[in-house]
Amino acid sequence: MIDNLHIAIDGPAASGKTASAKKLSKELKIPYIDTGIMYRGLSYYLLTKIKEFNSKNVIENFDFDNNVSMLVDEDQKIFINDCDITQYLYTEEVTKLVSFFASIEAVRVYLVKEQRLMARNKDLIMVGRDIGTVVLPNAKYKFFLDCNIQTRANRRIDQEKKHYGNNVDIDKKMNQIKKRDLTDKSRELSPLKSAKDAIIIYNDHINLIQTVQLMKNIVME
Repeated sequence: MIDNLHIAIDGPAASGKTASAKKLSKELKIPYIDTGIMYRGLSYYLLTKIKEFNSKNVIENFDFDNNVSMLVDEDQKIFINDCDITQYLYTEEVTKLVSFFASIEAVRVYLVKEQRLMARNKDLIMVGRDIGTVVLPNAKYKFFLDCNIQTRANRRIDQEKKHYGNNVDIDKKMNQIKKRDLTDKSRELSPLKSAKDAIIIYNDHINLIQTVQLMKNIVME
């Protein structure tokens, strides 16, 4: 039996993971999944039911398997219970709370299960924060992308302008990212860290094309 080719790309917020995965996907003709939008999508779902999910304990005991149906299509549009919620993924409210929701065990258990199902019996590039360490620990290739916080803040501002036309102060965005990093790295469940066998790429001074070429060269060796 031929093993499926799995490529894990991890890294902190706005480190270029998704853009790199999208381009690498085109280069290698392998589909990709951005698990970050799954966490954002589920966060939006929980926010719409905030009166029902008014405590962490309630969320922990919620039956996600029988109440939530999630689909991510090839264009990275996300549907929950057949409703397209893609346009809400990068709203300020979701951005503020996604890290909190991602720290809840029931949320992570549900989404990790869904992510593993997506990777079953197919070649796939998967992007996230715990792909190489938790979701696909046996992935053949593991990359961890990182860069300085100002570069990351500028990237996230550009992304939010594209989606919503938001004008965000650079200092405010840097502080948001610092808080997100702290939460991601310090949570008990699946903390943000590079896998021991991951190849770390600092892309402060290289562009997207160069970053992807580095990864492609390693995969094609």
